[in-house]
Amino acid sequence: MHDITERLIELRLHIEATLDFPEDEIDFVEDKNLSNRTQQLTDQIDALRAATRQGQLLHDGMTVVLAGPPNAGKSSLLNALSQRDSAIVSPIPGTTRDVLREHIQIDGLPLHVLDTAGLRESDNAIESEGVRRAHEAMQRADRVLLVIDDCEEKGSALRALLTQIPGKARVTLVRNKIDVSGRAPGTVVSATDMPEFAISAQNGNGLDVLRNHLKECMGYQAAGEGTFSARRRHLDAIERARGHVDTAMAQLAARRTELAAEELRRAQQALGEITGEFTSDDLLGRIFSSFCIGK
Repeated sequence: MHDITERLIELRLHIEATLDFPEDEIDFVEDKNLSNRTQQLTDQIDALRAATRQGQLLHDGMTVVLAGPPNAGKSSLLNALSQRDSAIVSPIPGTTRDVLREHIQIDGLPLHVLDTAGLRESDNAIESEGVRRAHEAMQRADRVLLVIDDCEEKGSALRALLTQIPGKARVTLVRNKIDVSGRAPGTVVSATDMPEFAISAQNGNGLDVLRNHLKECMGYQAAGEGTFSARRRHLDAIERARGHVDTAMAQLAARRTELAAEELRRAQQALGEITGEFTSDDLLGRIFSSFCIGK
């Protein structure tokens, strides 16, 4: 965080110096290193954003949505993960019609699991509303577990199912009912660009590997000195800072220096919600110490 703040201050003081002391001919906008400096800044913010999101998941928990066609075993998987009969399990398609929420822990890590209605077309108004809520839940999820019956969903059927998943969703494919299909439990090597796991929610085979995958998605194995326990407000502040930096760079490209300076001020103000305030007087002092102003 300190390196990002210093790099942002460096950009600000150069731009502010061109505005406040034009007679000293400090033309930072023409600096050939401007592109490299701004790229380094945005790269650092992106890295911080990723670490902060990871920390936030570790602290507040990850929201996981169980999605898929009817009778794929979503409710059985919820019961297996929660280790209790949270959801009604039935061979009758369409049993789950609303979003069922369960708060569980995996090795002490909080997980918010949502069981949703089976994804299919229906003339039943209640079931159709359940499917709509399932799509809404997937939009907000940190991770979607797309649960399919390993005996049935293959080829074109699976491709059609994937079209119902929101484009930005982080998806893990869970091939359930391997106690019937005979597939070996664990990680599945496939041509898809998503993680795949073969499990049996019925007898528990493969669940340990799936649990480890969920821990990895939360950043558990990658956690170290660079990962901190961050709350949502920290992530929001970093997101706003990144947006202001992007806008500032666009303003600089259009040679609207004053607007760029204001966007960078807002970016630092957002980061200041985490690190502490850096005032205009502080910036002015840095300008005088960094340039031969008025000499």
